[in-house]
Amino acid sequence: MVKFFTTSITIVVLTFAAVKAQTPIVISQYPPINTIPSVDSPEVKAWLAEIGDLSGAPQIPLPNPTAQPPPCAKNPLPNECHWTCDGCSADDITSCAAPNTWGLTFDDGPSTATPTLLDYLKGQKLSATFFVIGSNVIQYPQTIIREITEGHHLASHTWSHHALTTLTNEQIVAEMKWTEKAVLAATGLKLKYMRPPYGDINNRVRYVLKKMGYIPVDWTGDAFDTTDWKLPGITEATVVANFGKSLDTYVAGNKTKGFYCLEHDLNAFTVKAAQRLVPLGISKGIKIASVAQCESDAQPYQLAGTAPMPSISGVSPVPTGNSGTTPSGTSGASPSGTKSAGTTGPSVVGGKTNSAAPQTAGFLTVAAAVLVGAALA
Repeated sequence: MVKFFTTSITIVVLTFAAVKAQTPIVISQYPPINTIPSVDSPEVKAWLAEIGDLSGAPQIPLPNPTAQPPPCAKNPLPNECHWTCDGCSADDITSCAAPNTWGLTFDDGPSTATPTLLDYLKGQKLSATFFVIGSNVIQYPQTIIREITEGHHLASHTWSHHALTTLTNEQIVAEMKWTEKAVLAATGLKLKYMRPPYGDINNRVRYVLKKMGYIPVDWTGDAFDTTDWKLPGITEATVVANFGKSLDTYVAGNKTKGFYCLEHDLNAFTVKAAQRLVPLGISKGIKIASVAQCESDAQPYQLAGTAPMPSISGVSPVPTGNSGTTPSGTSGASPSGTKSAGTTGPSVVGGKTNSAAPQTAGFLTVAAAVLVGAALA
């Protein structure tokens, strides 16, 4: 199926491709959930051998103590360039390249609340980038398949959400590669973009990420941190009011570049807040786009070996006409609730998706609406 839609920049032609999963997901074959993976496993040793020498990484010592996130160094090294501490972004992506555009991103999923967010985005015909945690991917693979099929963009948020400047080079590789493996197993796609947990990145971390082909994407400073992660410790009204002020400041200023926000599909509270925040931007005339759209990236994934990649000709950063409609609002799914029915995915052995006896899946084929901002039917 090919869809055509006109934008203010160009005409985009997207071919929806079949993407074949590479392996079944067997949870026992992955590291413990939410735990820094061992660097002594055969898989990590093979990945390290494939990547090659990491001795060229800047010699920046690990923080001590290794709090999450770590405290800022009192006397940082000249070559450190620590984004969360001194605002140094090097060549990280920190703003949407398209003018007057909100690069809509969600971190920490997939979760039991993510399907509610996907329902909302589908109803509004909006695309977003989901920075997924590998530990969650192996529990909810059918959710990331749905994200792909509904025109969203996937990127990495590591395996266990540990601050990367607190990890060794080898541990960083393990965090990224296990997440990469899980997403590849579920979708056949090899991730290209990533967001460091807590925004915690310095030049050593950047060096290791680049050796694996990853592009870091930060958010556009504190003003675009929605602080939804503080919910329910603060009220939803506070989150909405504060972010509304940031949007007002953006609209009143020079909108030659867009921005990336910090939002989460972590739980029902953050998903419910998103359904109030997004209409605020729309009401102010701000366009909504994924990272891939913002960066006009027609190949937003690394080539995944023998996995087929979508054929895309012509890319527009941002589709027009995505103003959506203001929703009446939904309560969101309970963090302890069940996943939406009607989604399909690979069998998962030892996880939350197998309701009957354990079984292994053969190759899974999904219709992947990859990329960039496909018009939703």
